[in-house]
Amino acid sequence: MIATIGDINVDLIARIDRIPATGKQVVTRDLQMHGGGCSANFSLSCSRLGMGTQLFGKVGDDVFGRYVLLELEDNGVDTANVLLTDKRTGMTFAMVQGIERSFITYQGENATLCLDDIDISRISADIVHLPSYFLMDSLRHDYIKLIDLIHAAGIKVSFDTGWDPRGFIEETVGPLREILPKVDLFMPNMDEARNILKLGGDAGPEKAAGMLVGMGVKTAVVKVGEGGCWIADRNTSEYVPAFKVDVVDTTGAGDNFAAGFISAYISGRTLRESAVIGSATAALKIGGVGWPAYPERRQVNKFLSDRGFEGF
Repeated sequence: MIATIGDINVDLIARIDRIPATGKQVVTRDLQMHGGGCSANFSLSCSRLGMGTQLFGKVGDDVFGRYVLLELEDNGVDTANVLLTDKRTGMTFAMVQGIERSFITYQGENATLCLDDIDISRISADIVHLPSYFLMDSLRHDYIKLIDLIHAAGIKVSFDTGWDPRGFIEETVGPLREILPKVDLFMPNMDEARNILKLGGDAGPEKAAGMLVGMGVKTAVVKVGEGGCWIADRNTSEYVPAFKVDVVDTTGAGDNFAAGFISAYISGRTLRESAVIGSATAALKIGGVGWPAYPERRQVNKFLSDRGFEGF
C-alpha cells in the first residue's frame, strides 16, 4: 500500500506554437482538461500499476473538485481522506510548445492544507510520498513534524520538492537542510537539485546524488528527463538511462517515474530495477496527454519485456 499527501489540481493543457506577447493573442491547436497536481498524478499512476493507494489532500466543493475526485475514484484511488471545503480547487494551466511546457498555477486549497487536516492514524501504507513541498504553503512549515509522525508509525517517507516558483529563496530552501536528512527517498530533478544544493551549472547528477546522501538522505534519485537518472545510497551510485520513445507531452512524467519507482521499491526490487520500471512508466506516459495516458501494469510489463527487462 502506498499513500501520498499533497496537491490536487485540475489541469488545463493547451498546445501552442509560442507564448503570446503582452497584449497579444495566440490560438491553441488543442485544449484538454484533466486531473492534475503531483499527489493526485502520483496516486492515480500507482493505482494503475496495481498498487493500493491512499490520497490525502484538500479540494473545493466545486465542479473542478468533484470532477477530479470522480476521476481518481474511477481509477481505484482511495480518496476518503481528501477534504471537501467551501473554497476553490487548485488549477494549473499548462502551455505545451513541442515537448517543452510552462505552467501557471492557482494553488487553491492546496495552499491551506495543514498538519491538523491529516489524521496519521488513517494511513495504512508502507510508504508515504510527499511531493510539491514548495507549493504547500501551510503544510511546508510542519514537514519535519509530519515526517516524524509518519516515521513513528513505522512508515517510510519519500519526498519530491518540485520546482520553487519563488526562485529557491532561503525562506523556502533553508528548512530543507533539516528535512532532507529525515527522508528515506528523495527524488528531485537535476535543475531542482542544482538549486537546492547551490551547485554550478556544470555539476552533474552524480555529484548531486552524492551530496544528498552525504547530507543524510538514505536514497537519492536525481532525474534528468530523457537523460535518465542517477541513483545513490550509502552502498550504490550508478547511472540508469532512460528509454527512447516518441514524445507527445511530458507533463506528469516525473510523477509517473516516481510511481513506477516506488511501486517497485516497496515490492522488494533493487534500486536499479526500480529505476528501470520508473523509466518505463514515464516513457509510456509521455506518449499521450493527461491521465488517460497513464499506463497500467500490464502495459509497463509488456514494454519492458519487449526490451529484454523484467517488469513487476
